[in-house]
Amino acid sequence: MARRGSLLFLVGVSAIAALVLTGCAAREAVHPLSTYVVPDFRSKAVKTVGLMPISDQTNSEVGMATVLPLLEKRAAEETAYMFLSEEEILGRSQKKGLRDNYTALVSGWKKDSKISKEDVVSVGGGSNVEALLFVEILQWTQEWVNQNTEGTSWSQVGIRTVLVSSETGAKLWEASDEQIMESAYYSPESGIGTHVDAGGMVRSSAVGGVPDPPSIEEVARRVLDALFRVFP
Repeated sequence: MARRGSLLFLVGVSAIAALVLTGCAAREAVHPLSTYVVPDFRSKAVKTVGLMPISDQTNSEVGMATVLPLLEKRAAEETAYMFLSEEEILGRSQKKGLRDNYTALVSGWKKDSKISKEDVVSVGGGSNVEALLFVEILQWTQEWVNQNTEGTSWSQVGIRTVLVSSETGAKLWEASDEQIMESAYYSPESGIGTHVDAGGMVRSSAVGGVPDPPSIEEVARRVLDALFRVFP
């Protein structure tokens, strides 16, 4: 009986440990948050990719100005592909007499998040690239904690990327991600202290007033890194 009791105890401990680990895993978000790639992507032989102008659904000029250089830098680090800048794609389109197609393609993407297959084939094919990459800013927010309440200041960025075939205008790959970075925990009573958040993380509080949100540029960089990690 003693042996059976010991076994039951061990089983119980194991079950509890499994539940704890499962709970921890549930709190850990996997980045990027969503990904799609066409099953026969490798057969498409994509080597050159044209960058299209960024769509910003948040209407944040700061977001546009921040994400573009980060995108170009991250794209340049990809060794398996050659990325052409949006200026290069525009120039090639103009030389081929495709300025109207280019304008219509960009307008549809920026205004309605729509990608015209016909214009993709014209612009992509005319620019001599196998695919076009569309990037959309979905979230661009910074919030400061109220000086009269406890909490954190935070920065949040969400981005969606879509890779489209220049041959058919069909979607080859799509991924989206959203991340948040929080400041140190703030307490109006003393401005000093610690706090254990919902994820079990111990946060040091701010000293000397309300903390600023973390760098939103850094959040954007992390989001783009997550997206390019799954670039096919």
